[in-house]
Amino acid sequence: MSFNKNFFLILIFGLFITPPILAQSFSSNSYRINWGNFNMTGGRKSSINYKLTDTVGQNAPGQYDSAGFIVKSGFQYIHDTFNTFAFAIDDLDIDFGTLVAGIATTDTNIITITTPYGNGYQIYTHENHPLQIDASHQISDTLGDNGTCSESASDTWTQATTYGFGLSAMGINSSQVATGVGTSQFFADSSYFRQFANYSNSEKAQIIMEEDNDVKDRSARITYKVNISATQPAGNYRNNITFTAIPKY
Repeated sequence: MSFNKNFFLILIFGLFITPPILAQSFSSNSYRINWGNFNMTGGRKSSINYKLTDTVGQNAPGQYDSAGFIVKSGFQYIHDTFNTFAFAIDDLDIDFGTLVAGIATTDTNIITITTPYGNGYQIYTHENHPLQIDASHQISDTLGDNGTCSESASDTWTQATTYGFGLSAMGINSSQVATGVGTSQFFADSSYFRQFANYSNSEKAQIIMEEDNDVKDRSARITYKVNISATQPAGNYRNNITFTAIPKY
């Protein structure tokens, strides 16, 4: 009887000293997830000298896909570098000055993008309408030297008799030397140009720069080019250009 009594007391004591089981909760301004981690442990740890994210003890790690969602369960598919998504344009005022017939004029600005680790990006652009004084007096979007230029296809533009308005994009490094990274699939080199997608004609914005991997301070030089014929009416021509940067997840 003495043995049974002692055994019973040990069991009760063990029950009382068992640590509590705590659920985890994840939230932001747009969502809340309860019980987001069923592992032994997991989360984001940090001190003065390090930052660590981990998950430990998952029984069935893997990626699970269905229409509308992807679940990456059980271990760190993507190490978080703590970079936030960012996009910048260094100059918002493109001014061609006074145009001279048959002499192409260019201006440039630089776009720069940063994405979280493991995530790529796409950069789209479009114009609200062609360069114009009004709807009856426009500088048409260029067709390129070979007449094959469109909002989605580039063509060389080097001839003085090729008129219109268009853009070229060229990936550059931190020293602003051309590399073509992110842009070479759309513009073979700096002599290739495209039209801007024209929203007034219901054309959809087009990708001009794209990568599948994460980047930090990736830049491209955007070149805007215009050339007019001698019959182009005089006046102040203008339009609005929009760039849209979208992260890949």
